[in-house]
Amino acid sequence: MMSTWSRPNGTAGDISLIRINLAAARDNPEDCPLARSTNARPLLDEDPYPPYVAAPLQGFTLKPLMDALDRIEHDGRATPKVIEQLHSTRGTFGLRNRPPAHPGLLEWTAAAISQYLAARAADQYRREVAGLLPTHPVRYAWVARRTLSKPDLRGVLAYETTAWGRGYVALDGSARDLWLLSFGAAKPDRPASEKATAAYVAAYGEPCIGGGRRPYRVETFRTEERDQVFPSRVRVIDVGCGDGTTTTLVDWDRHEVDQHFAADAKVVLSRAVVDRNARPGSSCVRCKALSGCDALPRTPNLLSVSLSTQPRARRSVSVSDLRTYDACPAQYHLARQLKLKAPRLENGAIRRGRAVDAWLNDRHRDRPAGGCRTALEIIDRSAWMTGTFSLSADEADQGAKMLAHHEAVCPLAGLGDHEQVLVQHRVSFFEPVANLVWIATPDLLHTRAGGWTWRETKTSTGRLYEGQPLLRQYPQLALAVLILHAGVLGGDVTRSRVELELLNADDVTLEELDPSQPRVVREAHDVLEDLLRPWLQDGSFEPTPGRHCADCEVRAWCRPGQAHLTATAAKPEDR
Repeated sequence: MMSTWSRPNGTAGDISLIRINLAAARDNPEDCPLARSTNARPLLDEDPYPPYVAAPLQGFTLKPLMDALDRIEHDGRATPKVIEQLHSTRGTFGLRNRPPAHPGLLEWTAAAISQYLAARAADQYRREVAGLLPTHPVRYAWVARRTLSKPDLRGVLAYETTAWGRGYVALDGSARDLWLLSFGAAKPDRPASEKATAAYVAAYGEPCIGGGRRPYRVETFRTEERDQVFPSRVRVIDVGCGDGTTTTLVDWDRHEVDQHFAADAKVVLSRAVVDRNARPGSSCVRCKALSGCDALPRTPNLLSVSLSTQPRARRSVSVSDLRTYDACPAQYHLARQLKLKAPRLENGAIRRGRAVDAWLNDRHRDRPAGGCRTALEIIDRSAWMTGTFSLSADEADQGAKMLAHHEAVCPLAGLGDHEQVLVQHRVSFFEPVANLVWIATPDLLHTRAGGWTWRETKTSTGRLYEGQPLLRQYPQLALAVLILHAGVLGGDVTRSRVELELLNADDVTLEELDPSQPRVVREAHDVLEDLLRPWLQDGSFEPTPGRHCADCEVRAWCRPGQAHLTATAAKPEDR
């Protein structure tokens, strides 16, 4: 029987096994459906298969934490000894083929161990008070499996549904808990499809070993009898590893699990394994079909940065990434790669900027005739002072004045109805020499007379700084110049423009760059190469303490940054 799902170009291998995880169940609209459906087939490979590249540092944020908790919960080791081993082995625990963890990740993990165990102890106490049996750690993964006697219309012989987290079971097997880990505070909720899938795995999962590039198999020889019994009730709990908070997302009996899975998850999971539409972006980094994907533009010579012949793992990068790295490599690695960020309050200027951006995005999506000048009278300043933005009266007034100045330079004024307008549109392309997926999200893109205009809008309390070249101040403009010059978007480059709109309460500045001019292209190339080269060559991401440490979002796990601030506070005259 011919399969209704064929191997995409650029792939080879077996499609008879489908494995769905919670990431696929989330149905994130930012993810690429083609990447999702190919990654759901673990026996499918890239063709040609990429060379193995050893990672210089651990890139899976929760791996050291999970390994540490395994030693505590399954092997009965003392927590202080495990934390000591975490540091002495740099997070590898002596296991082979494990990259070492960054010192900042080790600090975060050590704190997360204590937070997680405290959350578990608190949950066990609540169960005891309620007269419920305690739950005990499960060593093996729960996998809900379904095998077929012959391939179905998708060419599949076996389906596996997994839910990565930490499992616990009551002494009599009547109840199971699945704990999902969040980096900071516990999530107050998750998508209905994800919760239903997690509950389904907890209710119907068998204790399994294996996985990876081979099917899971049931492990009964070394499991407790309670682990082999399907429970009558399941809970799915979100735990915040940063603060030890918990949220009970699901507390269902088997009938409720069946109902929610049928209503909320089945359609989503089915779509996840059959959808072959391509949406270029960060999903391209791990996509098995990238070499044969026509949706991701290639720019072999965008930067032409000289590189060593050593293979490099595929990575994604944005100008925001490079600017963060330029300020401090450790902050980039911890905040951008590992997604570790301490909660912090936004200042009024940032909130005001977001309010102005949101208003402009809404108006530009509506695309009123005549541009934003026809909608300025409906600015609701009072709405900015509550809810999402919480602006002060003065900040709201400044934001309204900025939008009034925008009226004079709104790019949609006089734009023909036949022209394209794209608001916050993600632009992605692949640079194969460096093995990089570039990602940019301009505030506004639109066509005009055969060319593309790329508009970046910024808010400020001051005027444009003239002491540094424009492309050095705003390197996202440099990337925009190179993208338009390379024809990534198509159109006539001689009719294309890159624009910077700088709004303040008193006036507006509009700067324009021509991506067809060799001088502009050379300057843009130099700006990005200066940012990119050290990032490409770095494998340790050492901190560079400085003034930026004061409001760094990862300072809590950076000893050099803390030491710098302590030393600076002791010598105020050196500030």
